[in-house]
Amino acid sequence: MSDSLLAGLDVGTSKVCCVTAELDESGGLTITGAGQAPVEGCLREGVLLDVPGVAEAIEKAVSEAEQISSSGIERVFAGVSGAHVRGFSGTGTVSVGRQDEVESRGITMEDVRRAEEAAKAVGLPPGCRVLGVIRRDYGVDGFDRVRKPPIGLRAEQLSASVYTVIADRTAVSNLEAAIRSAGLEVASVLPSALATGAAVLTRDEMEMGVAVADIGAGTTDVAVYKSGFPAHVGVVPLGGNYITSDLQALRIPLEQAEKIKTGWAVASPGLVDPNMSRKVPMLGNRGVFTVSHSVVSQVVGQRVEEIFEGVLGELLKTGIELSDLPAGLVLSGGSSRLAGISDVAGRVTGLPVEHGVPSGFETATEMVLAPEYATCVGLLALALEGASDSRRSRGKGLSRLFSWLSGAAGRLR
Repeated sequence: MSDSLLAGLDVGTSKVCCVTAELDESGGLTITGAGQAPVEGCLREGVLLDVPGVAEAIEKAVSEAEQISSSGIERVFAGVSGAHVRGFSGTGTVSVGRQDEVESRGITMEDVRRAEEAAKAVGLPPGCRVLGVIRRDYGVDGFDRVRKPPIGLRAEQLSASVYTVIADRTAVSNLEAAIRSAGLEVASVLPSALATGAAVLTRDEMEMGVAVADIGAGTTDVAVYKSGFPAHVGVVPLGGNYITSDLQALRIPLEQAEKIKTGWAVASPGLVDPNMSRKVPMLGNRGVFTVSHSVVSQVVGQRVEEIFEGVLGELLKTGIELSDLPAGLVLSGGSSRLAGISDVAGRVTGLPVEHGVPSGFETATEMVLAPEYATCVGLLALALEGASDSRRSRGKGLSRLFSWLSGAAGRLR
């Protein structure tokens, strides 16, 4: 793989997506290829259950991306999701200088390192793997929210605030095993929720306070940002497949239920046409029957409400008031295409709702300008952030947010 070629891989419940990109002369991303392949029954709520099945889907998605990009892929940045992915805050405080010193001295990089290590020194659950540690801000003698390491500033105490994202070690190992079985190396494994945020959010939104909900087939990834940094990462174990399953309960075959969900039903009562109906095949090919727009939309709307009740629960876990998220809720992921879903999201959460698609890059294929590719594109944005400090003022301005890439830059060179 070329030193400038990056590949992002999103292994979801219903499909695998792959996106490739090169670094342009200005240090930004140019998307060169994209591909996807279906994967059914191999994952449940983000947890991989069938390594060979997923490996086969990865090979197909990567092959399609290679055909469009005309470049071979050897290593990938992979996203990981599921209820086992979670994060927590930590704060560490250290004294600057010795207690017998008459005057306080200037803060050194060693002091910063000690404060950050103290912030990370918390008890981790057994069997977990640290995906990344985000350095958020610093405090100097009680003065908080200092954005950069206050090197040289005279002080008596220094505190550091970090946000640590972890995942189940076995779940990550199984994902890596599937990628290697597909003949690829793993450059890094990163949280899917933060990757989606990197693709669809702006710096201003992160500074103001915003949440992103990536609604996939099996799960909904949630990330909350405040003052420019992640405040919470969580997963709701519900997604588009659960809506399809509810429609199947009406005795509609799977393929027809999926078509009705994506092309006919609506999530918002205000969009329902009470006079509209259609004939659909009966389960088991035992004839046809008529379903009304009202009935199928009621089924869809109830499950969508449940999804956003879960999203609201994740938002409330942060301890942040909803009024502290003036940039609202941004929806992404393939299931965010459902008609009327933003109306339900706004009603349940009480937040202004927008739809987010990947942006901030040049592309040779319009395939990636869709919500289902947001995680892949975000993984490339994170890889770019780790590739060179000199590039961190480019793109969507996420430089300081993703300085925690755990050695990804070294693996790119």
